[in-house]
Amino acid sequence: MQGALDQPPPHQRADRFPSHTPLPSADVDSCEKWLNCKSDFLAKYLSQVLRDLPSCPCAYPLEVVYRAVSLPEERQGRSFRWRDASGPRERLDVYQPTARFCLRSLLSLQSSTLAAQHCCYDAGSRLLTRGKGAAAPDLVSTDFSPELHFKVDTLPWLLCKGDWSRYHAVRPPNNGRACADNPPEEEYLAQLQEAKEY
Repeated sequence: MQGALDQPPPHQRADRFPSHTPLPSADVDSCEKWLNCKSDFLAKYLSQVLRDLPSCPCAYPLEVVYRAVSLPEERQGRSFRWRDASGPRERLDVYQPTARFCLRSLLSLQSSTLAAQHCCYDAGSRLLTRGKGAAAPDLVSTDFSPELHFKVDTLPWLLCKGDWSRYHAVRPPNNGRACADNPPEEEYLAQLQEAKEY
């Protein structure tokens, strides 16, 4: 009985919540495992996220470089606040290599999930609707928890070894405002071929 008293309570034990994410073994296609993960909770949550998040604006609002901006969302009949997500911490060169600017929606009191819309734009401030520069919705906002965002949103991208085509099959970029396809078809197909060969 003495040994049990020496143990910390279950919610404080290190083995309950590991402080690091274990790396997958080399002989397992972790991306395929993630792609095939079926969870009713996750399916319902993703459906809620896609329903409740604002649509990406077709053009990057340049004033967002200086401050958060409020943009109307007709589909939901209210405005959403957005902030720039193009800084060095975002590592666009790695995660959205053809993007020049990105935006992320902010959580609000009306938010029904922990998610944030993530949108990226080319040098002409046009929404990237597909391809390696396009962003996908974040299931967990960095405002809520950068660590959980990494595990839920970034780690799957890493497990897929940066193959955005596989990642986007499960987490498609938002184009709720029916913006023009960007990049153009020929460039998109070249990016797709490059992703498959990588």
